[in-house]
Amino acid sequence: MLKIEILPEWESQTLTELFRDTFHLGKKSRHELRMSQDFTLDGSNKPNWESELSAGQILTVPLQKENAAKIESGSLDISYEDDFILVLNKPAGVKTHPNSPDETGTLANFAAAYLKHDPTSSPFAVHRLDQETSGLVLFAKNPLSLAAFSWQLENRNIHRIYLALVSGKTPETLTIKERIGTDRHHPNKMCISPTGKNAITHMEWLETYPNATSLVRLKLETGRTHQIRVHLASIHHPIIGDKLYGGAKLAKRTLLHAEQLEFFHPFLNQTLSVKARPPKDFIID
Repeated sequence: MLKIEILPEWESQTLTELFRDTFHLGKKSRHELRMSQDFTLDGSNKPNWESELSAGQILTVPLQKENAAKIESGSLDISYEDDFILVLNKPAGVKTHPNSPDETGTLANFAAAYLKHDPTSSPFAVHRLDQETSGLVLFAKNPLSLAAFSWQLENRNIHRIYLALVSGKTPETLTIKERIGTDRHHPNKMCISPTGKNAITHMEWLETYPNATSLVRLKLETGRTHQIRVHLASIHHPIIGDKLYGGAKLAKRTLLHAEQLEFFHPFLNQTLSVKARPPKDFIID
């Protein structure tokens, strides 16, 4: 069971409003909670869903453990954790989650092993990183958290900030607004396309090194596939090691790192910022 204390900020809301407007749980799932004998408010399993809530009341929410990924032991770098979410610092070369039920070796598999003793928690990736990209990934621990944070992602309320090492000296600041679509000549590649999806990337120059590479920080407004890689290549500053988009062969992998996540945590009523330093292979001589 997941216990949630009613915060002062939620006073005067009803249960319907709390789960619909604050947690963004779907209508079907809200109905299932209404019907559950295990869903309680201050111990009552027949709460009035239209009565106003009071601070300090305790909700008990039944959550059946789901196998979001097969359990497999593996190393985890935990940057933040609470009862609702898990933020992991993914190493380069590891997939975020399986592409098929039997796939293993992914971050989600390792997180499933970490959470196996918690009867209410399974890892659900809210977003993903490319296999070669290192950095922060947000996992929800249950379907209720997944609904809340997926809604935030869809509404651009989860801010993702990256570091990249690129070729050449970039402008000090630049906003790239080129649309991105699938490259019809290469099915696994994206490209700038006037008929593609809207994509916005904000870039800030940080430093240029003697080997004619620059460190830049990037903030996404949208989350298109390969967005940063395509946008940087389009301004002739491809990411070092990015073979698919013409990056210089100065590194064994694409030197892109998800440095920071900023988001509002609806269950704590707080804005959180989580950061992770890039790995040792990120700066090249």
